[in-house]
Amino acid sequence: MMNELIRNQHINHRRRFAPLPLKSPRFRLAPAIQNLNRLSRFSKPTMVHSEKIHKGGWNILFSLLFITVVVLFIAGLVFSPWQVRSDQIVFPADQSNEVYLKSYIKQGLCETSYMNEEESIPLALTEQFAWQIYRVRSGDTLLGIAKRFNLSIDAIIALNGITNARSLKSGTQLKIPNMDGIPYMVKKGDSLLKISKSWGIPIEAILDANDLTSDIINPGTQLFLPGARLSSIEIKRVMGNLFVYPLKGRLTSTYGWRNDPFTGVRRFHAAIDLAQNVGVPVGASMDGKVLYTGFNAVYGNYVILSHEGGYQTMYAHLDSILVKKSDRVVQKQRIGTVGNTGYSTGPHLHFAIFKNGRAMNPLELLGK
Repeated sequence: MMNELIRNQHINHRRRFAPLPLKSPRFRLAPAIQNLNRLSRFSKPTMVHSEKIHKGGWNILFSLLFITVVVLFIAGLVFSPWQVRSDQIVFPADQSNEVYLKSYIKQGLCETSYMNEEESIPLALTEQFAWQIYRVRSGDTLLGIAKRFNLSIDAIIALNGITNARSLKSGTQLKIPNMDGIPYMVKKGDSLLKISKSWGIPIEAILDANDLTSDIINPGTQLFLPGARLSSIEIKRVMGNLFVYPLKGRLTSTYGWRNDPFTGVRRFHAAIDLAQNVGVPVGASMDGKVLYTGFNAVYGNYVILSHEGGYQTMYAHLDSILVKKSDRVVQKQRIGTVGNTGYSTGPHLHFAIFKNGRAMNPLELLGK
């Protein structure tokens, strides 16, 4: 009996602990994979295709990453707050100056702009034009006042109607604008578009500076054109640098009424006389073009130059003429020599200045 129990126990022990016979993985794994295949569309029926499954997964991953990057890039272009769209840019009709760069700054299209040091004028287009009173002190100059308030000299000259900078006296009250520019009186037939194109200033700048809510303007309306500049001719005229003396000589006769040196009859002398020796060079008072040369019984040998701004200058009683008609000349260039030709009491230069055919007092226009 005991032997039989021991034998049965040995048999049970073998059944419990003895390893089962191994079979080929092909037959044991195939049913499991087939079951998984029913649950997932990515699985393959056998382990033979596991390498292909691995490669396919990476390809899908890279494709998804690429699509994600492209979508994010396009979204950045569409929604970026720093993008510049072509429909935001307003080009002034006149692009000859750095006014349209300031308009770009106003529109937020750039952070910096390059301008010459003399042109570095702040233009607060978002402000409304206003001015304050400044009382001229002893030793003040227009240029010094302009620098003190960080303005162009044009703004002070135009706003105060200054015609001669040398007449600026201590105690004079000047209007100082809060931005650079010049005043403008609206004429018949004017429109904001026309003014904008003529001066090269964006319409928005004119509207902002003048606090206008409509582009309708009436003749006689006083506007302030922010950023506008006077012509170089006008600046030189006010500063006394438009014309220079054609020679260094003694002033023997001024502009105005005088007694004729030959007859004693009172006549109007529309020029100044500068006495000097025969042969002394005579220079052009301003850049210009030779309009006429010739001889006259009264003026002797003479030269007439034409200049910008409707100006003309005349040089008479010359001994010799060194230029010919249509020649271009620059300021101080020799155009002749002092003489005593024509209706003259001695060697001197008869010098006259005309503006649009009207005689002007040379002493009011000549520099020191």
